[in-house]
Parts: sequence; structure tokens; C-alpha cells
Amino acid sequence: MDALIPTPSAEPLLVSVAIPRPLDGLFSYLLPSEWAEKAHVGGWVKVPFGRKEMHGFVMEKPKALSELPAGLERSALKAVREVGAGGAVVPEDVLQLCRWASDYYRAPIGEILNAAVPSAALGLKNKKEARTLAGPEPVATPPPRLTGIQEAALQEMERQRNLQAPGAARVCLLHGVTGSGKTELYLELARRTLAEGKSVLLLVPEIALTPQLHQRFEAGLGVRVGLWHSALADGVRRDQFAALRSGQLRVVVGARSAVFAPLKDLGLIVIDEEHDSTYKQEDRVRYHARDLAVVRSKLTGAFVVLGSATPSLESRERVREGRYGLAELKERIAAGGLPRVELVDLKEEPLVEGTQAALAQVTLDAIRDTVAQGGQAMVFLNRRGFASFLICKDCGEVAGCPDCSISLTFHKRRAQLKCHVCGHFEGIPDQCPKCQGLDLLPIGAGTESLEDDLPRLLEGLRTLRLDRDVVTSASRLDSILSDFRAGKADVLLGTQMLVKGHDFPGVTLVVVVLADGLFRWPDFRAPERALQVLTQVAGRAGRGEHPGRVLIQTFLPEHPVLQVVQGNTSEEEFLGQERELRELLGYPPFGRLARLRFEDSASDTARAHAEKVLREVRRFSETNGGSLEVLGPSEAFLEKAKGIFRWDALLRSRDIRILQRSLSIAKEVAAVGKFSLQIDVDPHSVG
Repeated sequence: MDALIPTPSAEPLLVSVAIPRPLDGLFSYLLPSEWAEKAHVGGWVKVPFGRKEMHGFVMEKPKALSELPAGLERSALKAVREVGAGGAVVPEDVLQLCRWASDYYRAPIGEILNAAVPSAALGLKNKKEARTLAGPEPVATPPPRLTGIQEAALQEMERQRNLQAPGAARVCLLHGVTGSGKTELYLELARRTLAEGKSVLLLVPEIALTPQLHQRFEAGLGVRVGLWHSALADGVRRDQFAALRSGQLRVVVGARSAVFAPLKDLGLIVIDEEHDSTYKQEDRVRYHARDLAVVRSKLTGAFVVLGSATPSLESRERVREGRYGLAELKERIAAGGLPRVELVDLKEEPLVEGTQAALAQVTLDAIRDTVAQGGQAMVFLNRRGFASFLICKDCGEVAGCPDCSISLTFHKRRAQLKCHVCGHFEGIPDQCPKCQGLDLLPIGAGTESLEDDLPRLLEGLRTLRLDRDVVTSASRLDSILSDFRAGKADVLLGTQMLVKGHDFPGVTLVVVVLADGLFRWPDFRAPERALQVLTQVAGRAGRGEHPGRVLIQTFLPEHPVLQVVQGNTSEEEFLGQERELRELLGYPPFGRLARLRFEDSASDTARAHAEKVLREVRRFSETNGGSLEVLGPSEAFLEKAKGIFRWDALLRSRDIRILQRSLSIAKEVAAVGKFSLQIDVDPHSVG
């Protein structure tokens, strides 16, 4: 982007800049006075920082040097080198959203702004100007006729959309079973929003979902639709950003970071699969895109739709409280209705011999019959690789990562053992490094072993695999999904990437290879999450003309979650019990949580830092009547990652103000001690 170059000037001014680094506070710089009118709040500047130059964001109007903060000498100030032309690159509502997120999540404002406006979006790397989007507008396809149930849900959402609520969020939960036509309602609301001259934002939980929804929205709306996610090439992101700022693009589909997209006159925000954990950023700035969307609604007046077949307990509770509206779709559009769910008891059913994964004969027969009848199948196994780990049969030694407290996953085709945390890999050994034994055995199964075993067991079977080992780019992802949708494969097998809202009309069978792993997480959300995953993956079956069938293999057929999925227990009864338990223990949505993580190259040092902080936090809790509960410190579930030891503590309170004050104390202690502290407000997992 263009920049202003400095010239000799009169008395400079003082400007406060947010630097895109994990550092709290703003940094003061000298600004030539003739640039005062060009240095807009929300605009970018280039400044010296340490030994480098980098861009930052202007956070306040320039002021006179007489207002220099106490303790700061003019001689210590450096001068701004460039001022970005074109005014504010961060719109006012996005800037307010970033300020709110910085305060709530206790994250540096510079890092928040960098998440909202990465340098690639500004074109600062190569100084190339953004290009105007060219080409004809898409041709709109006639919308399908809505069913009576869809019409009723649309009318309820329209009623909610037209409510007058100044300064408050207008939010409606669209609770619709899988295949009930939620996307058509999103499109109809988008048409009405565009007709009012306002813009539309659609968030999806996975980049994998953006291509199909992007195409569907362009065809359904007859307008060019933007894309916003981390896999975009720098040039594309720069052009899209400019088109959004100018208003050339009024609709955007994106992953969680799109919650910051600079749309003009925002009128509608849709969060598809609102329950999904991937809306929570798990590193650096740990924000939740769904929650920020609700905050942005308050800032802009935009209407928010939270869509899901398995809504989060948090959203359900907001409906109970009357803070969110509710629209429901209880039936599928497809004639076959919801798929039939069957449990395969692996303790009772005969197993196929010679497979890495436990496969019941009845499951293999079902895949064979489905393909023979012209249908397609999806096979879900939430583990990559060929086997979970490699063990020595003589001494029991398991090959582990030298930098993480986790075993190495066995990858047969690459002939390597790999850590899925830090990326360390090594060749498969000929003998045990501990006892020199030669009998090394791969244990457990992954998607790679299924890709080997299924075509061997079912001659002529065509398979495609969808996991992070094969999806190495956006084009590769699009190719896999397109090939399966076009019928170039009989079976699509993969990890949780399969679960996220894909619509394949040819799929009549879904297989869950082993459900039990979903129940074994040390986390209060584990039962809810297991129900969501199984319901969502089951919902991929029978979305076309033919009815669907779901086979869930398990050693625990009596598990409460499986009883719900099979229909023996109502979802309302199960979630009611979960709700009562969380209310009793003060877990969300009834209490607020924050996780403190302490990291160091020495475990004892990390623990000492944790104990030092928690002493002060407990002292604060005592002065506030024990309204804050402090749990820990304890070793993190993954104790060591990338060579660094990690200790965790959990803070829990029913009062967000008490929680936030305790976090401020924790940050102060860590700052004085100059040690690492990571804060995660509203963690989606405490394991």
C-alpha cells in the first residue's frame, strides 16, 4: 500500500502505536506534524522496533509532546518512518471489537489487531497494490421452494431480526437436525439483508467447508462472494481485504478469523456449526469467534444466527434465559429421513482377521453391499497414520518423541515414526534401542492402515483419504472432496475432517470404526463433545434420495452417549443431566473458567512459577470471600511439548469480574518475575 515519506517538519507530535507482538501496552513514537491529518486511528504506520522496522496500528489521535507520559523522555522516542495512505485500515467496529477482545481475553492489543489485519492483507511484504476484482457477476439460480417447517423457522428468525434492541445483541439459535435445510435459510436471510443494502458474514468451522459454501452462496445470491481464511495466498488476501473495505464485496465466507473481516454496514452474521470447538483459537490470541460475533452484533446491530444440529450447552442456556431466540427444524428434507443407527458390539461380533483396525465382519459386509448397490460410504477413525505407536514385544518399550511426552505415530508409507505435536520424525528402527530386541510391533490403527486394508479386503474398492497428512494445500483438499462428490471413489475415510458439515448425496453408509476413544478425555465437556461428533458424522448418511445407515463400532455399547445416538435415551434427558452436573460444579455455562499455563525448559521451574502466581491469586480470593476457586497447579495433560515443560492451573468463578481481576494479578506477578504465562479465558478444553 502507498505510504507517506517524511520531510523536514516543525515540532513533532506524539502518537501511540500497537505493535503486532505478544507485548502488553502501546508504544509512543514521534510523528512529523505535517502527517497529523494522515495518521488516522486504525491506520498503519511503519516504525523502528528493536533492531527491526515493522508495521503497527495507530490507536489514538496524535497529541502534543507536552502530553508525554510521566517517566518517558523525548530523547528515548524514535520517529515514525512511514504512514500508510488511504485512511484507517481497521474499521471502527472492528477496532472496538479488538479492544474488547484484548480486555476480555487479557491478550495484547497488537496481537489481536494482527489476527484481524495480518500484514499480508495490507500488502506490506511486496508493496504491491491491491487489484480490483474483475470478471462477471455470478448468475443466481432460482431458490428452491421451502418446506412448511422451513417457512415457520424463517418467519421466527425474521421476527427476531426485526426486534429493536439498541446496544444489545440480536441472536437466534437455529436448531436443525442434519440435512434439514439450514443453509437455504441462511441464503434467504442473506438475500433479504443484501436487499436492505447491508453486508453478510458466514463463518464455518473448517477451511475444508469454505469451497462448497462459497460456491453455493455465489450461485444462491448471484453476487461475488469473498473468502477469508489462513490458507489464502498473500495476493488473494490483499485483494479480498481491499474489496471488503471498499464495499465491492458485500458477502464473505470464512473460518474463525473472518469474524474480523472489514465488511461495511454489516447486517447479518451466520455461525454455521456453532458448537464446533475449532471456533476457539488455541494458540497466541485465544479468542472464540462465536462469542466475538455476538459482541460485534452489539457494536453494529447485525443479526446473528447460530446454526447447529447439536447446539452447545452454552447456547442452549442462553435460549433458556431468554437472551437468544430459537427457531427449529426437526425434520430432514430428504425423503428417507434421518439415518438408522446401529451399534456393533466388538466384544460379540466376529472380527475380520489381518487388519490393523478392529473391523467386524458385519461392518465389512455392509461396506461391500453399499458399494455393490451403487452407494458410497464414509469411514470415520479419529487417528492419523498406520498405527498409534510402535512397541517392543520383548521389553515393552514404546517409541516416544524426544521433545514431547507422547508416543510417535507409526507411518508405514513414509517409513517413519512421527510426532503429531511438534513434527519430529525419524526412521523406523530395525531393533529396540533399549534391549536390542528385533520383534517390534505396531499397535492401534489409523486412517493410513484403513486405506491399505479396505481395498485388500474388498477387491476393486476405490478409496480416498481425508486427514491432515494428505491435505497439504487448499487445492488438494478441494480435489479430494470434488472427486468423492463426483463418484470417483466408493469410500471416503478420514478423521474429524469428515464430520464438519459435508453434503455428499451419494453417501448411504457411515461407519465409525471405534467410538470409545471419544469418551476417554479428562475434560468436563467430553460427553457433550462425543455426542456432537457422533451425531454430526452420522448425519452425513442418507442426505440424498436413498435412506442412510450408520454403524458405530464399540466395546461399550451401554455408554450413555451411544444410547442417545441410537435413540434409546432422549437427547433432552441426557443434556439435562449434563446441565445439572455443570451447574452443581460451577462449570460453563454457569461459571467462568480461565486456564493459566506456565512453561519452562525445566519442569521444576515451571512449577515454581505457577506456585508463585497462585499464592497471590489465592490471597486475592480470600479477600473476596472465596468467590474464586483455584485448582492446581498440576502437570499439563501433555506435560512436555516441543522440549518445553508445562504446568497448568484452573481458575473458576461465577463472577466474570472476579475472574478478570484475578487474571490481572496473575499477569502482574509474571511480569515482575519475567517468566512465561499463557492465559486462556473460556478454555474449550481443560485436559
